[in-house]
Formats: sequence, structure tokens, C-alpha cells
Amino acid sequence: MTTLRIVVMAGGKGERMGGVEKALLRLRGKPLIEYVVEAVKGLDGELYIAPSRHTPLTERWCIDRGIPIIKTRGDGYPSDLGYVASRVDKPILLLPVDMPFITAELLSQFLERALRARESLITLIVDRSSFPRELRRPPLRAPVGISLLKGDDWSWGEVVMDEFPELLDIDTWDELRLSEELIR
Repeated sequence: MTTLRIVVMAGGKGERMGGVEKALLRLRGKPLIEYVVEAVKGLDGELYIAPSRHTPLTERWCIDRGIPIIKTRGDGYPSDLGYVASRVDKPILLLPVDMPFITAELLSQFLERALRARESLITLIVDRSSFPRELRRPPLRAPVGISLLKGDDWSWGEVVMDEFPELLDIDTWDELRLSEELIR
């Protein structure tokens, strides 16, 4: 198989949290980005981080650690995804920077299922109906930013998973506080 490229999308505006760089938010004293980077070390692939003009401190964090970056324009997830796809050979595993509980095992399960799919873009859909009540925000079944791009035709498929807390993404201060409680 061709080398897997793993791209952690870290260029969002963090608007729901007041414009913070979510990658550098600390959970138990460690930036969120470190949790994701540690999880992907268990996969066989080349790691890249995709910061943007909105996340200069995240870009500096990557440079200081020698992690290759693909700087996007920060025009929104679909635009940044298209930019990354035009710069990196496929297959590309795309991950959000705000999922501190993600594991290499869960990502391997997703990859196994996504590689079997005939479509070229496979998105992980999280079914939150098994999540704790306070985290069951609408819609209950929604993408969380984990995708595998295998080709150029952009045909779309999905894999549904419901693992908690592995698939918990941090979009609000309440979710960060809950993550602190969970990690204890």
C-alpha cells in the first residue's frame, strides 16, 4: 500500500470558544495537539499538521518540534481540506486537533473499514446517542472531522462509530471541563 499521510487539521478560528487556538488548550497540563500526535504515533504514516493564519502559535509549536506543516488559508474546513488534498499524496487520513481521547486502535478500525469502501472520501460519522446526556447535541449523528481521502473523484461514503469518550471533540468550554473530569 502507498504511504498513508496523516494530516491533523489545526487551523480553525475556535469561534465557539471565543477565538482561542484549540490546539494549544491544555487538558491536564498538556496541549490538545499532543494527545492527537501521540495517538497517531501508533499508525504507520507520515504526520503533518495543518495550521492557518488563525493559528500562528500552533504553527510555531509544530516548527519548534520539527513536525512538518501544511499551512492553509483558514477559509473554513472544506476549503482547507481541498487545499491539503491538492498538496499531499493520497491516501490522506484527516483528523481534527480537538479529540484528546482518540486512539491508534480506534483510528485503525476506522481505516480498515474506510479502505474497504469503494468511495474515495470516507467520513467518520459519530453516533452520539450512546454519549452521556449532556453531550447529545443535535444532530445526534454527525461528522467530527475524521476522514480518509483515497482518490480524486470525491465520491463520498461514511463509517458510523459511537465510541465514548474516544470520539468526543472539544468545541465548547463545557466540553473541555467535562474532558478534565473524564481524564482524571
